Amino acid sequence: MLQQILALTWKDLKIFFKDPGAVVLIFLQPFMFIVVMSYALGGLFEPEKGAIHILAVNQDRGSQAAAILQQLDALDAFVVETRWEGQPLTREMAERLIVEGKRNLALIFPPDFSEVLGQIAERHSTRIVFLADPTASAQVVEPIQGTLQGLIERRVFIARMPKGIDFLLDTLAPQMSREQREAFKAQAEQASSGGLVGGDSPVVIVEREAPTGMRVEKYPNTFQQNVPGYTIYGLFWIVSLLTSSVLRERREGTFRRLLAAPMRRATILAGKFLPYYLINLVQLLIMLGASSLLFKMSLGYSPLGLVVVSLAAAAASTGLGVLIAGLARTDSQVGGLTVLLLLTMSALGGCFVPRFIMPDWLKTLGLITPHAWALDAYQDLLVRGYGLREVLPKAGALLIFAAAFFGIGISRFRFD
Repeated sequence: MLQQILALTWKDLKIFFKDPGAVVLIFLQPFMFIVVMSYALGGLFEPEKGAIHILAVNQDRGSQAAAILQQLDALDAFVVETRWEGQPLTREMAERLIVEGKRNLALIFPPDFSEVLGQIAERHSTRIVFLADPTASAQVVEPIQGTLQGLIERRVFIARMPKGIDFLLDTLAPQMSREQREAFKAQAEQASSGGLVGGDSPVVIVEREAPTGMRVEKYPNTFQQNVPGYTIYGLFWIVSLLTSSVLRERREGTFRRLLAAPMRRATILAGKFLPYYLINLVQLLIMLGASSLLFKMSLGYSPLGLVVVSLAAAAASTGLGVLIAGLARTDSQVGGLTVLLLLTMSALGGCFVPRFIMPDWLKTLGLITPHAWALDAYQDLLVRGYGLREVLPKAGALLIFAAAFFGIGISRFRFD
């Protein structure tokens, strides 16, 4: 019995290793996914390796804002940038860098920041503007905002404590009535807390805003954050259906019979690939339409932009299927290559992890995937409030991917 088991085992192992391409892919696929995701998430577990870059525009006429920025920069999780290409940052520069996708977060300190922190008697307040790309999730933005608020409270206490002590010494008298003591206690408490602890209104307010030009009436919910990424991830799985269908028809001899008919090869290929392109469009319609109807997700302000991006994304997805159909020769190769490419591209493109928390080199590497361009285009429309003009370059990039995939795939395509 044992001999029979070993014989069957040896037979299947020989069959498995008979296809070297499939062997390589089956071991390479999980390894590549581990490598990409480990680097992408490295900053969450080792902040010094994936520090979040924050632009800082310091308009403060005093030294308090600079002290807070220095403390923020000293934390391993953050890198504070007050200059860009050798020039001091302005609000206009910070907004432009966020709009261009080079950075995602910026702090704008007002000119009267130090002055307000040093006041005791007056009840003035000031405002720090926290510029954030709307695609930055609350799980990332709110901890940063909380850290900043904690540093501000500490700085207010340090700035006001000496004046608070002077206030106590100047006010304290040998003889005080009960009413005077109560009034003095209330004033001392107000002076030491600065209104940040228990007060009606804080001395420093941190307000989140989107850069000028982004039509964000309210910040996106979980569906607007997640639907674009997972829609792109699901869209490209049409590759598996297309390549499996091509391989089956090649194995069954369907293509050979079609070649005997009075049809050009280009006609046969167009008739084969067009249905999957249409299926992709229906998939996009269902995903976005259902999200809008069931979850009240906004579809942005540009229906035409949404149509153009969807047409281009579906073309890139179908083109990738043509590419794999032209390269793969066996079922095992199709399965391994499909999973390897789709998972790796999805991870690099930001479908699983926001690209702005990735290391810079990994963000740049992600631009070689159509997923990154498609996801950014959908976020422009659904989250940032952009229109057709802003997403045309990204739709163009998707069409370039589609043309390259189709060109290589068709040049390598075999009908038998």
